[in-house]
Amino acid sequence: MINAAKGGTKGVSDPNAYYDSLLPLWLKSRAFCSGQEFVKALDSVLDVNTFTNLLIPFSPSMTPEQYEFYKAEAELPGITAQFSKMLVGGLLRKKPVITFPDGITEDAKDWINNSIAEGDSSLISFLYDAIWEEVQTSRSWLMADYPRVENSENLTTSEMQAYKPYIYTLKAETIINWQTTQRDGEYVLSKLLIKGSQETYEDGEFHPIVTELVYVHELDESGNYRIRVFKESVSSNNLSITAGHRLPSRNGKTFELYDTIEDILVNGERMKMIPAWPLNGKIAPREPMLMAIINKEVALYNKLSRRNHLLYGAATYTPIICSDMLDEDFDAIVAGGLGSWIRLRQGDTATVLETPTDALKDMDRAIEKSIEEIAKLGIRMLSPEAAQSGVALEIRNANQTAMLGNLNTTISDTMQQVIAFMLNWRYDLDVNSADITFKLSDDFNPAPLGADWLRLVYEWYQNGHLPRTAWLRILKQNDILEAEYDDVIGQGEIAGDDTLMPKMEDEEKDIN
Repeated sequence: MINAAKGGTKGVSDPNAYYDSLLPLWLKSRAFCSGQEFVKALDSVLDVNTFTNLLIPFSPSMTPEQYEFYKAEAELPGITAQFSKMLVGGLLRKKPVITFPDGITEDAKDWINNSIAEGDSSLISFLYDAIWEEVQTSRSWLMADYPRVENSENLTTSEMQAYKPYIYTLKAETIINWQTTQRDGEYVLSKLLIKGSQETYEDGEFHPIVTELVYVHELDESGNYRIRVFKESVSSNNLSITAGHRLPSRNGKTFELYDTIEDILVNGERMKMIPAWPLNGKIAPREPMLMAIINKEVALYNKLSRRNHLLYGAATYTPIICSDMLDEDFDAIVAGGLGSWIRLRQGDTATVLETPTDALKDMDRAIEKSIEEIAKLGIRMLSPEAAQSGVALEIRNANQTAMLGNLNTTISDTMQQVIAFMLNWRYDLDVNSADITFKLSDDFNPAPLGADWLRLVYEWYQNGHLPRTAWLRILKQNDILEAEYDDVIGQGEIAGDDTLMPKMEDEEKDIN
């Protein structure tokens, strides 16, 4: 039996210090990337010890009802939410370009592109989830697995081919601990602790009983890959959900060793590595990439919320009538729906506090300054000096291009390793990651060329100074040809097009 944290001793289910330090940042980043409702939900239950999730400061004299009313007035600009989706869309607006080594069959290529992920999902669908997790937390992990096959020794080769490995994405909050070790002169992942859960339903019940599990993926003393599964002693149906994502519990539960899986084979031999890869290539975690923008938006969120509160007070007024009119006439005026009324006797006086118009002007200037600061970070959204109204996202902005370019490079390098591993696992090959070229997006490799440069490149090709493959690659990079264009098929269609043949013959006569 392995106990969780008790008497200062940490157990298998307790995360390490890196996890504890970054968890509040992950939660904040997820909320801002998801939008206003999730941001307000993060503020619903305050951590009274650290106040790390407090986004809208309030007066201690406020009642819970007053704070909820104040929060209802709050307004989130949504800059991070739109910018984060732009980053993912900017990287996936085209299909990735994959170059396979010789000998890879069309069936294998089709599997990689169309059904490599869990549930036979396509590569694009998988990459969207993986990149979205990376943008939110900078802690997206990819893991490969193989379905459990019962009585595999009784199945034929053709029957076994129906089963195939797949990859899936691990959320940042599920990876609670990890270790590295030195092997053959380099550091490799030697242990990875993943917190998951198991749902079971009793007869006639509508809600599941949730049992938490800890999967210890590790290399044993012989360097072979194995998985130890630890299961909590007492199950419950209490779940912690933030931004639509379930969080592991932190309540000192007791876990027991439930199962050990050691027969993990790759083409008949024990696996010698943990099939998990950080999408950004870094095993050690780091601060989410959008935190600088998020912190600026938190300040803007506060200013907009205070401005809205001031507007509410400035828009409230009470007309006063000093008259000897009859009650019926006064009631008719009140029924006109112009607001609250006070009726005084002639000769009586009443006064009222001035509306906070000067404060509103100061707050508007502060809001403009915050928007300008965000614009200087490269987020061309709601920028006061922008000529057009609304939101203007410029992907070619230097800051955005640098961020997208870095993501493009790191993700491409990781996917080369993943694809090589998956091909070797399923087809018993010996493919090296260096034999595969994976380009997530060609947009961020060379700079886009203008029309004059493209004409010059065509002249180079026409005069024999540039090979056709290089010319076609430049056309694809500048969106003139689609990335999937196959020149062999294209040349065949040109040769079979009767309407083009007479023109080509006339051109040959003119040349002669």
